[in-house]
Amino acid sequence: MSARARSRALWVSVAVISLFWAQAVFTHLVRPAGNAPPPSVRAIAAFVLLKAAVVLVVVLALLRADGETLAGLGLTRAAFRGSAWPGVAIALGAFVAVNAGVGGLLRALGLPGSGERIGALFRDPRDAVFWIFAAVVGGGFAEELVRAFVLTRFERAFGRPGLVFALVPDTAVFTLGHLYQGITGAVQAGTAGLVFAFVFLWRRRVADAMAVHALFDLLGIAAAYALYAGRP
Repeated sequence: MSARARSRALWVSVAVISLFWAQAVFTHLVRPAGNAPPPSVRAIAAFVLLKAAVVLVVVLALLRADGETLAGLGLTRAAFRGSAWPGVAIALGAFVAVNAGVGGLLRALGLPGSGERIGALFRDPRDAVFWIFAAVVGGGFAEELVRAFVLTRFERAFGRPGLVFALVPDTAVFTLGHLYQGITGAVQAGTAGLVFAFVFLWRRRVADAMAVHALFDLLGIAAAYALYAGRP
């Protein structure tokens, strides 16, 4: 593949990412319906499946056009094997810091949380399998694959300044995507997203960020069921 073709593919990736950011801002800031809580856990799982499929196809196509593979992002079996125990420790620490630290501070300031809108989705333990699917496939896999792709494309296109810049809209868009959880929940999610980004940048393996994100979400699911399961 020629250098010119790879350069063109890189700029196509940057354009696609920019359109993705613009669409996210429009959906969550211009259309109020974009921040409505999901109707059911099964609807969440169906959306996650579709999103993961689209993300995988688009990222694979853009990487291939640039002469790269998923292995270049650190998505390999060996990387997953090496990410297990560090992922548990980081996920536990991040979960406590984000929920007890950041969440506690925001609640003390009087900012609204998710409340019963989200709690209602955790009343039936039979839905747990759909939540687990959403945590692993949606949170761990799809969202971190997007994040790693975004950060590496901007770093390749603009160097370190591009990487630093990309962290800002990436975190903002991730925060906006969780506005259905209320202001507190969205800020907590954005903080967690920044942690996942730093995990990827530290290890330079998306597998590590995927493991931390999935474990973080699974901890949140367990805590939510402990709070809301069986409640009328």
